[in-house]
Amino acid sequence: MAFGTALVLPGLVFAALLLWRYASSERSRYEEEALGTAQRIMAAVDRELVGIQASAQALATSSTLLEGNFEAFQRQAQMTLQSWSRQRTDDYAIVVRDTTGQQVVNTRLPWGSPLSKGANLPIDQQVIASKQPVIQDLFIGATAGRPIISIRVPVVKDDTVTHVLSMAVEPRRIAEILLAQNLPASWVATMIDRANRVVARSRQHEAFISKAAPDEFLNAAREAGGIWEGHNLEGTAVLGAYARSGVSGWTAFVGVPADIVQAPLRRSLWTLFGLGAVLILLSLLLARSFGQRISTPVERLVDLAQHLARSEPVAVPFTGLVEIDRVGSALASASTELRDREDALRRSEARLRATQNNAAVGIAEVDRDGRFVSVNEARCKLTGHSHEELIGLHFGHATDPEILEKDLNLFARQVAGEMDTYTTDSRFQRKDGSRGWARVTSTAVRDDTGGFLYAIRVVEDITERWQADRRQKLLIDELNHRVKNTLATVQSLAWQAARPGLPPQVAQARFQERLLALSRTHNLLNETHWEGASLRTILGTELQPYATASQRIQLNGPDLHLPPRQAVVLGMAFHELATNAVKYGALSVASGRVQVDWKVDGQGEAAVVTIDWCELGGPVLESQPSPGFGSRLLRQTITHELAGQLDLRYEHEGVCCAIAVPIGTASQQAA
Repeated sequence: MAFGTALVLPGLVFAALLLWRYASSERSRYEEEALGTAQRIMAAVDRELVGIQASAQALATSSTLLEGNFEAFQRQAQMTLQSWSRQRTDDYAIVVRDTTGQQVVNTRLPWGSPLSKGANLPIDQQVIASKQPVIQDLFIGATAGRPIISIRVPVVKDDTVTHVLSMAVEPRRIAEILLAQNLPASWVATMIDRANRVVARSRQHEAFISKAAPDEFLNAAREAGGIWEGHNLEGTAVLGAYARSGVSGWTAFVGVPADIVQAPLRRSLWTLFGLGAVLILLSLLLARSFGQRISTPVERLVDLAQHLARSEPVAVPFTGLVEIDRVGSALASASTELRDREDALRRSEARLRATQNNAAVGIAEVDRDGRFVSVNEARCKLTGHSHEELIGLHFGHATDPEILEKDLNLFARQVAGEMDTYTTDSRFQRKDGSRGWARVTSTAVRDDTGGFLYAIRVVEDITERWQADRRQKLLIDELNHRVKNTLATVQSLAWQAARPGLPPQVAQARFQERLLALSRTHNLLNETHWEGASLRTILGTELQPYATASQRIQLNGPDLHLPPRQAVVLGMAFHELATNAVKYGALSVASGRVQVDWKVDGQGEAAVVTIDWCELGGPVLESQPSPGFGSRLLRQTITHELAGQLDLRYEHEGVCCAIAVPIGTASQQAA
């Protein structure tokens, strides 16, 4: 078929060249006609502007104007405008300004009307300085309030410019000149001023006046006159010409729709296309009979290739064409070898996939952007996400921001080739909101040139190990601290219990009670591995033996977890208060009761817990008791060991004690 088509193509190409020459000649004809029209329009507009300028110069020599009789001059100017009977008088207006910009005559307003004082316009200053007429571009008239053009001439008296006379012209007058050229209906003429704005248009004048000229106009009009091709203001593709005025500096554009210019070429092309299609069809019909002998075996080779792509066995039929039979035999051999390799590859991938998915650690592959390409089952379980959720995510999606920065810096260096492997510990957040720690080892896989392909990240969950290490360090530090504090406390208790004059039995009993209170708090801390204890639990442990009725002990406050140090000291303090209440206070009588209220003020490091211990219904105090060892122990432990505040009062029905202790970040655990 290609050979048959090749016989027809040279004739078609020769015919196309002839058509192209014909189209070029038609285009040249339109270009010459458009250029002549643009020059004719520009000449007509120049005649109009020169005539207006001559009239303005004649008025500028009026004796009434030179003598300063502006009222008489305005009547003269209005009569001049009315004398132009062939034109509408409202298309023109005459304005006279002095050298300061003050209007003295304006034919748009009745004589005696207030006249606006304008600024010293640059265009007036140009007329005054040069003493020559100036054709002004399109501007918004101060009195008319719409776009107008004007011709400004100097009023000279004794060789001095005393005023500037401006002959204002409505742009529609220029549009009428364009329409008077009798352009073809589809042609459009546009007049552009020196500021590249539309002054007049032969079609839709009011819609486009003062619009900025398209860049295609401006780029084309670099010479005094010539041909241009582009889009007009309506967006229509045109072929046109332009001519520039030597009087005003304006440019006249004439555009001929491209459809009209190209119509002869399109008709010829359709004719050529039809003839060429018939010739090519005949050629293809003849070629088909010759190609049938070859195309059918080739199509069979396509079927063989598709079987090969699906890893199916390939059966090669005999065609009698040596070349095609050789290709078929090669496809059959390739099919056998390919299926053998695919079987081996599938077995290898299955073993690798089983090993990876059953590994005890998370394994993931990430691209150079840090996004997951593949993940194993252990990596999914690490954060609680499914395989589909993780693919495409960044490896830092669950990592704490403070720790992630270090990992990102190391990964960037790995991608850049500065290192092949790095290991870092990372804190992550699971899908359910819980947190854990992992040890990440990232190893880069590179190509033969050392370029980064992907990275294999082995993630080991070390949450339990990290917690155990932290707990062990905490226990060792706390043990060292608490042993010292406990020995000091026991020493103080023993010293106070063995005061002179105190019976040994009483001293021994008090010493044992305080040791038991200290032991109970230690037992609470042991249950939490010395990570702290609840304030409610500490109070309940100390007061439980005396709660003979449910209403005797009242505990009100939020759940608050205290660090070990605060827990031990407050446990001792509650023991002293409870012992005093049992011996002398509210718990020494059946009607007495103890109410403990607490609250947390502030947040973060500024958090303070305030505890109010109040005994109600106890024996009436006749006098203020003398401070004993218990009160001294309370004050020493609260103020010295916890840097808190203690307010111990002996009220009418019992002891009231207010304790304020800073607890730092422990307040964040309050419910």
